[in-house]
Amino acid sequence: MSDDQTLHNEALTKILDSNLEAQTRNNQARYRDLRSMATPGFLYVFDLAPTLLHFNHPDLPGFLDHPDVRHGLVGYDDWLDYAENIPVGPWTNASISEPVIECLVLIGSSGSVGHTHRSDLDYWVCYSPDRLSGRALALFKEKLQLVSAWALREFGTEANFYLVNLADLAQGRIEHSWGEETDGEVAPLLLMEELYRTILFVAGRIPLWCVWPPDLSENEYRLQALTLAPLNWNQTPPKYVDMGFPARPYPQEYLAAAMWLAYKSEADPFKGILKLVPILEAVETDFQSPLLCDLVKSEIINNPFSMTAVDPYIITIDRVISYGSQNLSPEHLELLRTAAVLKVLGLTGRSGEAVRTGVISPSKLSVLTKWLKEWGWTPDRLAHMASYDQWTERERLRLGNDILMMLLGVYMRISSDLITRFPGQVNAQDEELAPFAARILGRQRGLEATVELLPSDLHRLSLSRRMVFQQDVLTGQWAIYNLPPSVSLPDEPLTDLHEDSDVIFESERVAKAAAWLVRNELYGDDLQVCVSDSFELTTPMLKAYLKALNDNFPPVEFYNLDTDTIWQVGAKGSVLIAFNLEDPTETKIRTMDVIFRTGWGEMRHQWRDLAGFMAEADKYLELGTMLFEACGTLTIESLVLHPAQMETFNRAFVNLKSALMAHLRPRHQTKHSNKSLIDL
Repeated sequence: MSDDQTLHNEALTKILDSNLEAQTRNNQARYRDLRSMATPGFLYVFDLAPTLLHFNHPDLPGFLDHPDVRHGLVGYDDWLDYAENIPVGPWTNASISEPVIECLVLIGSSGSVGHTHRSDLDYWVCYSPDRLSGRALALFKEKLQLVSAWALREFGTEANFYLVNLADLAQGRIEHSWGEETDGEVAPLLLMEELYRTILFVAGRIPLWCVWPPDLSENEYRLQALTLAPLNWNQTPPKYVDMGFPARPYPQEYLAAAMWLAYKSEADPFKGILKLVPILEAVETDFQSPLLCDLVKSEIINNPFSMTAVDPYIITIDRVISYGSQNLSPEHLELLRTAAVLKVLGLTGRSGEAVRTGVISPSKLSVLTKWLKEWGWTPDRLAHMASYDQWTERERLRLGNDILMMLLGVYMRISSDLITRFPGQVNAQDEELAPFAARILGRQRGLEATVELLPSDLHRLSLSRRMVFQQDVLTGQWAIYNLPPSVSLPDEPLTDLHEDSDVIFESERVAKAAAWLVRNELYGDDLQVCVSDSFELTTPMLKAYLKALNDNFPPVEFYNLDTDTIWQVGAKGSVLIAFNLEDPTETKIRTMDVIFRTGWGEMRHQWRDLAGFMAEADKYLELGTMLFEACGTLTIESLVLHPAQMETFNRAFVNLKSALMAHLRPRHQTKHSNKSLIDL
């Protein structure tokens, strides 16, 4: 080795040591912030999880009774200096000669102002394939699942343990076995960026990139990683571990990430829009904007003696708002700011953090005060946000829908830009992306027949599940009311519902309103429902129809959709028929409601009023035509009559199927079978 190389290595070592001190100080500050905001159950799981991964003992949760179970965490003894609530037992002084976990870190909101009472623990459990593979790896996965089940069962804390192959990660790859809870499959480089931006180090070898000087290149990083952070080692583990260098993704990965986020945001559009705008910025700045993880690391390294944590959540939101102020409409900018405030407050569902605790933590109040001043918001505006738990259903639905529509618009802006500028590199019809693309287009609603989804899963989970169906006597319009917790569902139909503040859905037909409950997975054993102000449709009749809907249209397993028929506009599976649903005492056909599902899992509703047809034969021909045009590729076998009407309308059902047969000739079938979502 030359003298110049020796001097270079000595200088690099000093820089790495200095940067490590800054990162360690920041990590400790984030530990303090985590402890100030987390619930006792969350903290207990956080403190005990490394112990449960380090040992495999019958007295500890997560014990797996098998002789080939491997375990052990490099650097576990160092973790004990920071942990609390570690139990003492026969395992306390046990020595693990060959630990299999090289590094344990957290990714996400832990230790930031983004942490709320609903936050989970997302651990990356990093291992070397030379030390953990085959049967031993499968058994270790089982052990991690046992620990996750214990945390959820005992403390209501979601603790996810993602096994990460360090050999793959160093090359920018993430295995596909993680499942639908991460975007590692479709956008591994963007997930790596999020890791380095939000990383909270727990134990083990230290990620080399976190202390790597910002001004040194990726090539030199990879060269030095061979000696500073080797994958394989004997006896004494190296200080650092190579978890890869956060490179700029290709355009196709940006499209895939945007698709994934647009889909995943069905659960929480408030969080989704804050994660999607950075992708918009990267695309619209021709990929010249710096990575957020670089900004966070520079802030930490440039303030090495700060006792206040560098908060990645604040840096991200400030960047998002800054870009939005220059490149989004004023209306969308305000929605972006609202999403940020509600996420920090933990108020995107009922019983949010500020309401639950009665206070806003000092760290959150500090950043909110700063934002109010910068944005020109009044204290009353923040007070209104903090009272989100008391908003009417109508207000919450309107905001959720506005943000969801904004999110879909931002996605379309990203995809249009990428497809236009990179026609040879970006393929929106990629087979792996087909489920995401279909789901996104189905979410855009545009079709009157679509049975809509709630704007977020958080809203769905916050509903009381005590519903009243009420029909307007003048217009015939049906509304579903969600009764507040203070109001009990009456035994008799209600006649005094006049406020529309708790209306969660409105429809011209009760069939579509009922399908909406089933589509949003609100139907179940715990759902209480009654009919108000209807002389014909009774509560038992409504319950029977809800059950028929639920039996024929169970929840869609999105990842199990058939990619061969995913674009099928026509009915996929059952087509539920109901005659005279709103006038069930009438024995002659007056109306028909139809519910079916498309290839991408969307529910549709169609109906016909047959008041203008005098002859019964003409009614059947009209209904047969309607079914064929609405449902496309349906078969006779897929038709299902509402079970409660089998006795009264069985003959009519047979006649309807006969009328439909006239349309299902090969030449018609061929004409319609190639229709796709794009055709609509």
